[in-house]
Amino acid sequence: MARRVLAAGLALVALVAAGCSRSEAGVAPVEPVRDLGAHQVFRHQVYAQRDTGALRLDLYLPPRAAVATPLVVYVHGGGWDAGARTLDADPYAPESLAAQRLLERGYAVATVDYRLTGVAQSPAQFVDVADAVRWLQENSSRWGLDRNRVGLWGASAGGHLVSQLGAVAGDPAKPGGGLTGIRAVVDWFGPSDLSAEAQHEHPQLQDYARRAITGLLGCLPVDCPDVADAASPGRNISGDEPPFLIQQGTADSLVPLDQSLDFAAALRSRGVIVEMHPYQGLDHGFGTGPQTTLIVDTLDAFVRTHV
Repeated sequence: MARRVLAAGLALVALVAAGCSRSEAGVAPVEPVRDLGAHQVFRHQVYAQRDTGALRLDLYLPPRAAVATPLVVYVHGGGWDAGARTLDADPYAPESLAAQRLLERGYAVATVDYRLTGVAQSPAQFVDVADAVRWLQENSSRWGLDRNRVGLWGASAGGHLVSQLGAVAGDPAKPGGGLTGIRAVVDWFGPSDLSAEAQHEHPQLQDYARRAITGLLGCLPVDCPDVADAASPGRNISGDEPPFLIQQGTADSLVPLDQSLDFAAALRSRGVIVEMHPYQGLDHGFGTGPQTTLIVDTLDAFVRTHV
């Protein structure tokens, strides 16, 4: 098996969800677009009630078309213990620019809450995002959505969550598993292996593991290997997964690039369509700069091909 890299350092800070910087030398600023350019926005939609409170989503719609509108569901990062669904909070972030592009192409975009690790541990996060997708599908006629053309997209911790849901889409017995209508998964710099094996290979990340992974799993992977494996997308793939797009910077300081390369190779070995795009010199969160347009263009082309 290809070398597995500890994902313990994934998105432990809130910067992960929004990117690292707004500008780089020589790059002209991009004018912000209100509401990501959506024709309509339905905010604060309650999709589930938990003991810890309501879970909500925001839905951005393009102009109504003659046919049902395909949907992309975005899941935020933040180390599972931080972050927010407000995708348009920073209009200069790559996530915002990508969502704007999708809306221009006629896709609806939903951004969803999930329980953070301060109130719930895995697999609650998988269940929450899956419930949000199902709620949108069940209410698809209300907004003219196509329940059978859904893409999942997440960044960092959100990339981990959507990768897991893609991995277990063919297994309804697993938490969050059995989603239907999922045409594609877009993973931005998310971890795919939380296992004890990965932890052993990277003991220098122990501090990160104790803070982030223990918060998610309720234990260190070495103490609960079955729990860690169950929450690792790379250890749950079957060959039934939808196409995957994985995008990550080569200088990612939180999630080693090798982890995404291994995940992509494992998916391909089972016959899954995978695009793996590393971006030279970019850190976790991408930031904004000359490669932002390429990142957005790649996501755009992939979604239009598969969703």
